[in-house]
Amino acid sequence: MVRMRFSELDDEVQKFLARAQQGETIVVEDDNGAVQCGITPYVQASSAEKQAALDSLSRLQGRTAQSLSELGVTEAQIDEAIQD
Repeated sequence: MVRMRFSELDDEVQKFLARAQQGETIVVEDDNGAVQCGITPYVQASSAEKQAALDSLSRLQGRTAQSLSELGVTEAQIDEAIQD
C-alpha cells in the first residue's frame, strides 16, 4: 500500500479524486471495459458510532458466552470442531 497526503497530489489528480471525497466510488476501466482499479471513499466513524459498535459487540459476546454455557460447550471445543 502506498500512502500519501491529498495535498501532495497535483491539481489534476485532486480534481479527479474530488468525487471520491464526496462519497462516490470511482472505478477505472481499460479500453475493453475491464476494471483496472477502484477508489472507494473512506469514512471514519464518529466517537459515538464507535462506542455504539463496541457496545453492540459486547452485548453479542455476552449472549454468545451465555448460550455456550447453557449448551455446555467451550470455545476451545468449537475451535477444534471447525479445524477438523
